[in-house]
Amino acid sequence: MHILGLANGTPSGNSEILLKAALTAATESDSTITTSWIHVPSISIPTNPVPLDSPVGFDLASKLNVASNNAPDDRAAVREAILDADAILVSTPTYSHQPLGTLKLLMDRIGGPALDVTFGKTFNPDKLDPRLSKPRVLAFIAVGGSSTPDQFTMVLPSLHLLFYALHARIVDQFIGQDLGTSGAVCLHDDLISRAQRMGKNLASEIGKAYDDAQYLGDKEDGACPHCHLAKIELLPEHGKNAIGCTTCGTRGSMTVNHDGDILPAWEEESQWSCLTWAGKLQHAKDIMSWAKRDAPRKAEVKEGQENWKAVHVQQLILPSQSM
Repeated sequence: MHILGLANGTPSGNSEILLKAALTAATESDSTITTSWIHVPSISIPTNPVPLDSPVGFDLASKLNVASNNAPDDRAAVREAILDADAILVSTPTYSHQPLGTLKLLMDRIGGPALDVTFGKTFNPDKLDPRLSKPRVLAFIAVGGSSTPDQFTMVLPSLHLLFYALHARIVDQFIGQDLGTSGAVCLHDDLISRAQRMGKNLASEIGKAYDDAQYLGDKEDGACPHCHLAKIELLPEHGKNAIGCTTCGTRGSMTVNHDGDILPAWEEESQWSCLTWAGKLQHAKDIMSWAKRDAPRKAEVKEGQENWKAVHVQQLILPSQSM
């Protein structure tokens, strides 16, 4: 069994240190586990790259891409490492409440529909890479300089949404606050210990089927049973006191217990969560329904595109585009 680490921060910085603490603890708890890691900001991705061959048999996003430049292209190698891994551990700094954008760029180029096991199993089972169907578990670490939680509101939800297409079970997640200086985590033994516990948690659940792997991270009051985060949006159009999970889409309602406390009651088997198989299937069918709807009008779409292409608006030419 192999754990792949993705460090999304500065070299030898807080996110890399915590990643290494977790990976070494995993191998110490189970000598059969192997590990490796990738420094995400160092990955070379050409500007507007041509699409890779998709492990699900097709790539809806490929239509958005244009000709590549001549920069080295690491996308295929990174995707192979992800497909080979039995567990993925992501460690990232937090910028403006979200993960550093280099991780999103990577997953936009190799993930999304191109790694969506649901699309492959539903529409192209003969072309599906079997590695997409194997059991896989996830863990997330986010760090940042702020000492208050309001500066980290979307970092864990964003990590979930970057990796949900893989249909991997989340095992653990945590945020390390008050780390404004690169390497300052070396002064926080509690966070080093927390990362080591995460590594052991991953090791204990690696190889288990999606429905058998357990979430072993810290529990939040009122947390969604699927993403284990307490991010709530109001859905009044779906009924009195109706709510949804901002992270994964699970639905529920606000309730008042016998002590007068207001708490969410979540559906356990959600057809709306992007983390459940039922929710993934619904999304896949929705995507394909609009593709079939628009197919008879391809000529009309093409004509509209050409008309808008002919509309002239001054475009700023960047230095790289004028060479």
